[in-house]
Amino acid sequence: MTGEDNKSTGGLADAVRSRIGVIAWVILIPILLAALGAWQFQRATETLKSTYQSRSELEAMRAEVQKIMVENPQALLTLGREDGTTESVSALVATSRVEKALSQVSEEIEISQIRYPLSFGTIGGAALAFVSGAGGLLLSSVAARRARKSQRQLITSFRRQRLALPFVIAAVVVGFGIASMSALLFEAASMWFWADFTAGSAKLFGLAIVLAAFAAYGVFLALRGLKDVFALYTPDVIEVFGRVVDEAAAPGLWRLVRLIAEKQQSLLPDTIIIGLTQGFFVTESQVRLSPGDVLLKGRSLYLPAPYLDLLDAPEIATIIGHELAHFSGEDTRYSQEFAPIYAAFVRALGALEIGDRRHFVLYPAIRLGLHMMRHFDEAVAHWSRLRELDADRLGSAVSTRKAAASALIRVGIIEPATSHVLEHAFLAAHEREPGARTDLVAQVVKSGRVEGWTDPLPQLEDRQSHPTDSHPPTFQRIAALGIPIDDELLQRATRQPEPDAASLAARLFSDWAGLCASLSEDFLENAGEARARYRQDLEHAAAGATGEIVIYDNVGPMIWTMGIVAVILGGFGILIFFFSERFGFTFDETARQVVGAVAAVAVFACAAYSVFLYRSARRPLMVLTPDGLVSSVLDKPIAWIEVSGYMVYASSRFALRLWLHEGSALPGKSWQALYTQVDRKKRIVTLGAMGIRGMKAVEFSELVGRYQEAAYARQELKSQGFEKA
Repeated sequence: MTGEDNKSTGGLADAVRSRIGVIAWVILIPILLAALGAWQFQRATETLKSTYQSRSELEAMRAEVQKIMVENPQALLTLGREDGTTESVSALVATSRVEKALSQVSEEIEISQIRYPLSFGTIGGAALAFVSGAGGLLLSSVAARRARKSQRQLITSFRRQRLALPFVIAAVVVGFGIASMSALLFEAASMWFWADFTAGSAKLFGLAIVLAAFAAYGVFLALRGLKDVFALYTPDVIEVFGRVVDEAAAPGLWRLVRLIAEKQQSLLPDTIIIGLTQGFFVTESQVRLSPGDVLLKGRSLYLPAPYLDLLDAPEIATIIGHELAHFSGEDTRYSQEFAPIYAAFVRALGALEIGDRRHFVLYPAIRLGLHMMRHFDEAVAHWSRLRELDADRLGSAVSTRKAAASALIRVGIIEPATSHVLEHAFLAAHEREPGARTDLVAQVVKSGRVEGWTDPLPQLEDRQSHPTDSHPPTFQRIAALGIPIDDELLQRATRQPEPDAASLAARLFSDWAGLCASLSEDFLENAGEARARYRQDLEHAAAGATGEIVIYDNVGPMIWTMGIVAVILGGFGILIFFFSERFGFTFDETARQVVGAVAAVAVFACAAYSVFLYRSARRPLMVLTPDGLVSSVLDKPIAWIEVSGYMVYASSRFALRLWLHEGSALPGKSWQALYTQVDRKKRIVTLGAMGIRGMKAVEFSELVGRYQEAAYARQELKSQGFEKA
């Protein structure tokens, strides 16, 4: 099975699990809630009927007993008990008993009248959640099917879905919230009828009320936020580093672009940008261009300079043709309208997911929203793939299919060489002599000529980088062109740059060398500024922990506890010894002596433990140094740069847990350190304590983090050459 097959199988399994999950939450749970509501309705009806009948019987009994009491108050009447037995009481007492029972039945009727409509709330809320959830599922399925007919239909279908989604989700949230609140309040009210209403029952009653209030609060927050969450989203500005070239700076390039646009009947770009990083792309989103922080609007075409110097005329033509193809047909309208709809979906679901972590009533809604989003993504991926393949076809039409296939492979092998040169230049920007001129584009060309290219075959699985979407794998795009990946194609794509040969780019631009030098200068200047900021951040972090800090165990609370226990035990012993007659030990001398001895031993043990804690607390628990952590219970320090992560625990017992890197030496621990552990398999060192004297757990955690961050910052300063090792 290939990697692509594994991905496909994994994606299918994820899709099946997602579908099962959304059906369970949106369909099955509302059905179960509705069934619960029907059961509650049956119980409420039966209880209400029986309480009305009991009240009628008690009222008749009261009238009869009152009549007997008037005639003979001392007459004996037989009344039944709750356990099924009977007893004889006077008419006066019987009247009081009947009145009390009648009062209790009246209260039960009031509770029953409250429970009765709550059962309708459970049923109605579940029905609303079910209908709206099923409607949302149907809407997403229909929209997904229609979206595969055309890009225009994709936009239309999901614009409607975006408009409907707030109402669908609101209905699901409200329905699920009403059903949950009604069911919880019904069961809370039902506890009134429990014969053995205990303290545990009272806790359950309180829990049901709290959960119902929690559900109501979740519904309130969800509805309050929906109007803002689903507002139309303004697409983010694309950040680009490069320079705009007009027709005076690149007359040949503009002539070529215009010729290709006329041949394809596509729109011309308003702006052409030349840069060093990223791949070829076009966009109609706003572009923030650096240096200069210029905001560009309209259609923009971005071309990376290193690629222009290493591609031939047919390859450049087919790439530009591919990019301009996105300005033709439905692609222009698609790119303008797609981003706001898609971003609105993402922002809405992101906000709901944040709420879902705190309010369980949002969970069905978020599952439904994610399901609808999955349908959206599938349709988008379908058309994205077709758009790219169609753009490849149109691009190859202005040149040749072989040139298009060669360009796809060559772009893939140029990218690693470009990244290597730019990364090295970025790291060495601070070493550049003032006034020195550097041509990074020429360095990329030289790298390809001297060191050669990487193997192109592994990169056929890659997707070319693009700031707004993903492309199909390279091998699929070449296969769609109908060109076999043979030795002839690979030899053309991996050809070496000819020494001293003028590239096509030199003929397209008025001053190609000057433009490359300017781009290189911009890059190196930005790299120098970025490294300066990075160095400043590292130095600030390194300065956050320079001296040693001694940490002591906080044994004070335990010493006070032992003192209080000793006083209590000592007082108990004294009471037993001197006031034994009051505690039943007057005639048992042995028991009195045993109790006194036990109390004395306990007091001594508390005192001894307090003295031990006091003396042990005089020794440092640990010492935080700039290089590492030193502890008296470990046989060697732990260097901060050997710590991959840490956690401070302060629940039942205080502890500092350190995770060490693979290959770092683990320390040994003293046998007396009962609460210190070294897990050699998991590479975890746990230092136990009663607390940190004069410091809260959060403060201590921040302190440890500051020392670790400072050590890593100093190491990075040395590795980057910012300071001498």
